[in-house]
Amino acid sequence: MAYRIVKQLMPAPTSSLIGEVTFDDPAWASRNIYVAKLSGSADKLWEYSGSSAVSASTAKMNELTGSDDTGRVYKVIQI
Repeated sequence: MAYRIVKQLMPAPTSSLIGEVTFDDPAWASRNIYVAKLSGSADKLWEYSGSSAVSASTAKMNELTGSDDTGRVYKVIQI
């Protein structure tokens, strides 16, 4: 089986401050749209297959999550 790492299209802020008023994201703003690669970007497509595909893709997902300063969520999907 093959696996691919996908990332959240847009990070979801939890709240914003305008003046002295804090606005929290509503429940529908969870941004559950994931992409493998953004069109026109220098993003790499991360795909793994073979006997160690699950562990390799999980390790890479954790690495990408830890190095992304935008707060995006990454996940592994089976393709």
